[in-house]
Amino acid sequence: METKNLLPIRILHDFAERVEKLDLAYMLTGSMAMMAYSVYRFTADVDVVLELHSEDAKKIIEAFEPDYYVPHNAVSRAISSKRMFNIIHQETAFKIDCVIKKTSDFQETAFQNRRRTDFYGREIWIITKEDLIISKLWWAKDSRSEKQMTDVRNLIQSGIEVDYVAEWTQKLGVFDLFEECRTEQTE
Repeated sequence: METKNLLPIRILHDFAERVEKLDLAYMLTGSMAMMAYSVYRFTADVDVVLELHSEDAKKIIEAFEPDYYVPHNAVSRAISSKRMFNIIHQETAFKIDCVIKKTSDFQETAFQNRRRTDFYGREIWIITKEDLIISKLWWAKDSRSEKQMTDVRNLIQSGIEVDYVAEWTQKLGVFDLFEECRTEQTE
């Protein structure tokens, strides 16, 4: 099976093409980003962080309809509240989680660190491996999600900038989870 023919990758490529035509800043994160750094893990959606402003709502709607279901009010509300909205590919029902970039120090830094990378035949903006680890630890903070923790352990295996991750996990209060994942790697 050729990876670039997988549905999530085809949908991501289409998404990236549409937002780049609008000159909007974005970065891939979540499970799909794992594919650039680690092993493929099946995912039911694509997670993308977008830098959007109120005037971008109409552009997003027009760029994706009618090929995608785009909830008009949800887009505007998400932008104003710095939350998330979903768009759904009409033909396949595949979902894209569009997370509006927050203004926290970590979110700003992660967005500045993003890299343009060949992702299975198309250049896209993607979160760095270290920032993905930090994000996954933050998501696992309360739930201790085994899926997130396993993802972090897999990402650590290929080598990381430990000092950078340690600094941010200490600032965000998840250093203990980071150490737990690192310790399990050496056992």
